[in-house]
Amino acid sequence: MTDWNGHYQELIGDIPRIAATAPLMLFGLSACVDARLLAHELGPLFAPDAPLQARSFGEMVKDRARRGIGGEVRVDWPEGPAWLAQHVPITYALGGTGPQAAWSLAAIGAPALIALEDRSAHKLAQVHPDILIAEAGQARRAAEIVPRGLRQPEIFIIEYTAGRAIGDVTPQRSSRIIVRFHDPGLEHDVQFDELSVKLAPRAGAGLISGFNSIPYEKIDPEIAPVRRMVEHWRAAGVPTVHLELAGYDTPSHRDRVIDRLKGAITSLGMSHSEFIQLTPETPDLAESMCALGAKLDLDRVCVHADHWAASVTRDDPEEERRALLMGCLLAGTRAAHGVPAYPRSIAAQATFTDPPFPTFARLGAWSFVSCAAPHLAHPKATVGLGDSFTGGCLLMLGLRIMATGLSHGNTVEAG
Repeated sequence: MTDWNGHYQELIGDIPRIAATAPLMLFGLSACVDARLLAHELGPLFAPDAPLQARSFGEMVKDRARRGIGGEVRVDWPEGPAWLAQHVPITYALGGTGPQAAWSLAAIGAPALIALEDRSAHKLAQVHPDILIAEAGQARRAAEIVPRGLRQPEIFIIEYTAGRAIGDVTPQRSSRIIVRFHDPGLEHDVQFDELSVKLAPRAGAGLISGFNSIPYEKIDPEIAPVRRMVEHWRAAGVPTVHLELAGYDTPSHRDRVIDRLKGAITSLGMSHSEFIQLTPETPDLAESMCALGAKLDLDRVCVHADHWAASVTRDDPEEERRALLMGCLLAGTRAAHGVPAYPRSIAAQATFTDPPFPTFARLGAWSFVSCAAPHLAHPKATVGLGDSFTGGCLLMLGLRIMATGLSHGNTVEAG
């Protein structure tokens, strides 16, 4: 058995150095406010006098919780947000892969610039004060941005917890269901587009996501300007441009997005459930990941699960191992606290299970790397764990520009 706790404790001790030398991260292109609901508090959905659509919604939640499925789903119930707000407890938090990844980095003092088109008071109230936002040609702290604009609709997040009953269903696994009652699309933040290109020479990595919230017929025109921006990032020397996949309404939607971004991105990440939907499942995870990476002309493919994380890479496997560890550390810390936080230690309740495959293997031009994740059977929250994981990985991968001298500077003055 590997001393996983020891590896994580060593990494925790190195965080001050990592944060102090971290280059800028460029994180887009989705941002929202999450309306968070706890599944065991959804009793009104199952009341005899509840509207048919409310009861159908409740059955969807129970069915996914029964099967241990999280993921993302589009629900055609226009009155849903208002009905839920009137009948069940709701709390609000920052949402979107880029902003949530940036939140975990801000918690340890590492810089990240996010795309933020909606700058309403409601949205900005959820943003960590040290996350950077493009304003008047500069990267400014969110705390310095003056709110403006109207409040936009939220994305609903339903969290269910192992052992806590939802009506007549008791889940065996903790997870969350992302529910969209509308298609918010990407953040069309022109200021981010321009400033990110300007700052790209000092950036360690770029993250793009949110394409699953675009209607299918709008994919091509929406992705075209994103691809041009990403190509500018890469031309400026950004070594890693990562697409975090997320859940799509249909396979054709997902495949179109990947096809439109092929050749522009260098890295692809997803949950294990998303991976097995993307590629035929085989007994050999490493070979499947390598085949996907070669097919899409990537340098890196990353898959994360409850108990482990794994990557295949064409680059330094030791660098990739530390990236996976940092990703799991930030995700595990978030699970223990309910929100991103500075890792002081591994939660006493966390368990480690060696991955069901080698921690290292060489497959031609590829290296396969895996690690055990600190797993909590009863996390305080499951929202954003994959996003925090992604932010941690990209932070560590971005450090390479400091070691190789590709960056012209790692500090970004706010304001």
